[in-house]
Amino acid sequence: MEKLFFPITNEEDYVLVEELPSDALYSHWKDKGLTPGIPCQLGALLGEVTLVEWGKRHNWEDGELIIDPFQLETARYLNSKVTQLDFRKNHSPLLAKVITSEEHLYAELEEAKLPIVLKSEYGLAGRNHIIFKSNSDYWKLSQVNKRLFGFPVVSEEWVGDVRFFDFSTLWDVKEGQFFYLTATTMWIDPDGGFRGIRIGGGEGAYESLFLPKVYDLIKDLKNLVPTEYSGPCAIDGFLYTDDGLTKVQPVSEFNFRYSIGRVLWEVRKKRNAKSETISGLLVLPYPKQGKLNEWEVIERLVRDLDCDLILLTPVRDLAGKAYQNAVLYFETTVETESTVVESIWSAWTEPN
Repeated sequence: MEKLFFPITNEEDYVLVEELPSDALYSHWKDKGLTPGIPCQLGALLGEVTLVEWGKRHNWEDGELIIDPFQLETARYLNSKVTQLDFRKNHSPLLAKVITSEEHLYAELEEAKLPIVLKSEYGLAGRNHIIFKSNSDYWKLSQVNKRLFGFPVVSEEWVGDVRFFDFSTLWDVKEGQFFYLTATTMWIDPDGGFRGIRIGGGEGAYESLFLPKVYDLIKDLKNLVPTEYSGPCAIDGFLYTDDGLTKVQPVSEFNFRYSIGRVLWEVRKKRNAKSETISGLLVLPYPKQGKLNEWEVIERLVRDLDCDLILLTPVRDLAGKAYQNAVLYFETTVETESTVVESIWSAWTEPN
């Protein structure tokens, strides 16, 4: 995923990577009108730089990335789901609490009204969580240390069966002030896994429901977010039904870093996409069966669907070993969006 910076950079930028992108992928970006920066590895760049990271943790000193203890502590504070329970206090309709030990967890499961979801303090959306729907799921307790990295964890009411719309609002933060960029729609699978995100097509049908609640949340963050932090922020939330009524969870988590939604927003801006155009990113798993020829699949999809596609990350490393996921950007219309998404997913995950 480190290579996701290339599609949003300018040609005079330097992009620090552990492994260089392939010539084919680099040419693909340029052919699609992007302006990827210059790939480099540690030791190749010794001058003064303005450092941009996914999440602020380092300083650049004599050609090396050096952990800055203050920035690291700020990042841990801002991105901790435990800390964020204070951020979202009085703004979340779902009961959530911190679980501090295995003994505490056993007691919570005895008393809690299931279903609940356990979330790691630090982790990627859609991955580091465990859902307990009934007592028959207690075997999952053995997964806590592996999937949630130990304690503390956050326990929250789970409404996955009635959750029907996921969104993420994108912000720039400067000296404690939040500046709104846009709202995105996320595709989440039934188990809470992240599949992709989209922007465009005019104002969404539900924005009038969730945006005022997110703005109310922002007003209460003034004394909680350190003024020293400046950078991107994504606030994820969702809609669900309760007794036939639509409920808004304005925040399920904050991401004080570059998010997949922010990457989409930046790529869309570089592409000068019109407001009525749908822009989306799909996080596509490598097929479980068979081999994937990504360039043939993309060429066929572009021809059959009459849409623009850009591969944003490599499918495999330079030694030929496939990565678990790849990220694909697409542009289409409101009328053909569903067909395009379903066709891409099918062609990629089940190649002939």
